[in-house]
Amino acid sequence: MIKKLRLLCGLVLMLTVKVSSAQETQPSLLDDVSYVYVEKLISVAKENYPRVKTIESRIAIADAAVTNAKLSWLSPLSLSYVYSPSNTLNITNPTFFSGYQIGLSLNFGTFLQSPGNIKRAKEEHKIEVLNRDEYYLSLTTQVKTRYYNYLQALRNLKLQSQSNLDAQSLFTMIKYRFEKGEVGFQDYNAAAVAFSTSSQLKIESEAILLRTKAELEELLGVKLEEVQ
Repeated sequence: MIKKLRLLCGLVLMLTVKVSSAQETQPSLLDDVSYVYVEKLISVAKENYPRVKTIESRIAIADAAVTNAKLSWLSPLSLSYVYSPSNTLNITNPTFFSGYQIGLSLNFGTFLQSPGNIKRAKEEHKIEVLNRDEYYLSLTTQVKTRYYNYLQALRNLKLQSQSNLDAQSLFTMIKYRFEKGEVGFQDYNAAAVAFSTSSQLKIESEAILLRTKAELEELLGVKLEEVQ
């Protein structure tokens, strides 16, 4: 009984030393962050995300509206001409001049509306630009958040993988000693449960990593591996 107790204490001490050593040498998550890479991700998202393209199209439409509004200065003006041959006598509408006669008319109502139309078009263009800038801020935050979540999931998977290897090593050792009759079934079962639980946690960590990667790639429009 004392021999078994010493064995279990030794195994617990061994795992404790491993965990403590891993915690001491484990780098911070901040060490994994590359701010240059983050800026690349943001740039790719701005270039590929469909909503950004929609906003850019609205800005182009608003810009065209400004150009059309400026050209509307000419719309109140109308040009007309009349041709009166010199050898023709028009009794119904007699004219005193012969040849081409050019007339120019101005619609003052439309003319006075032109400045207001131009100003409104410019303001609408300004609103679209501000909407784009506002969404850029939102998109930047989303990219950063999902990138940090991805790094966290990646780090957690590495830790869980190492923990799973330790649990597997302990289970293999306990199983060997159980088969030799050095430990009881209760210790063997506890090691088996610990290994099974660790394996399930590893699978969950892998799933979380895949989800965070997919969420980040949703904003990028391309695979994460394609961003260099």
